[in-house]
Amino acid sequence: MADSSKRGKIKGIFFLVLTTILWGTSFSFIKLSVEEVSGFSYTFYRGLISILILTILLAAKHARQGIDAKSFIKGLYTGVAYTTGLLLQGLGTQYVTPSTSAFITGLNTVHVHLYAGFLARKYGLTHAVSLVLAISGLYILTSPQNSGGLGEILVFMGSISWAAQIILVSKYSGSSMLEYLYGMFTPTLFLAPYVFIVENGGELSLNAIVYIAYLAVACSLGATYFQVKGQKYVTASSAAIIFLLEPVFALIFSLVMGLEDLVLYKLVGGGLIVLAIYITTIGELKEYNKSRHA
Repeated sequence: MADSSKRGKIKGIFFLVLTTILWGTSFSFIKLSVEEVSGFSYTFYRGLISILILTILLAAKHARQGIDAKSFIKGLYTGVAYTTGLLLQGLGTQYVTPSTSAFITGLNTVHVHLYAGFLARKYGLTHAVSLVLAISGLYILTSPQNSGGLGEILVFMGSISWAAQIILVSKYSGSSMLEYLYGMFTPTLFLAPYVFIVENGGELSLNAIVYIAYLAVACSLGATYFQVKGQKYVTASSAAIIFLLEPVFALIFSLVMGLEDLVLYKLVGGGLIVLAIYITTIGELKEYNKSRHA
């Protein structure tokens, strides 16, 4: 039993790293998407594609064993935070660079740690050290432009919503997966009246469809599936630190695509984030061993 619990911790960390790999590919596609359509249309269609896929899977499950309504409701709660974060990030990214968006979005880690420290009262030195290292590395890696404009404000407000989503996923991670995901993406459909009445459906181009479809399948469905699986075993504070690998993988993705050149400061920033993840992982395993022998 003890070994299986330890394997669960390692598996959880692995799933969360997979989540950040998928998220790391998202910033460039988000930027490309909101250059084609508005933030409202981007958020709505990304959610709609996710819902259409989940509807097929949920219908098949319903035919076999029924639906867990409680998990759907929990997903709705989480989905309000998810949709708000997605919308504010999309709206804000229209006015800022992907690197600035990545840095400000990454501040959700600070919000989660504040929650853990002041409200949940579950905090330790390991979390504090890893937080300082991770945020320092994130700043060095992304080198955000500090203009303090509307875009930055919108993305920052979105980071608060992302923090709420991380906390809620930890709380509800034991839910039935399909129903929970379906509930999480459902609130994006509430944007439909605005998109179709005000924006005439958003007038999607082929490029926008491709970008948003990728974001829906890989970065919404795929990444969120791994996030929920991973947060069954890992605390919200540690998960938030691990999620700061997102801009590291975003950089790797850009390098592979030939969109950026590797320079020393990015290597240093990425290294600090990786060090923070290492400290967090060791802290998680030590906490497990401590509770095991208590």
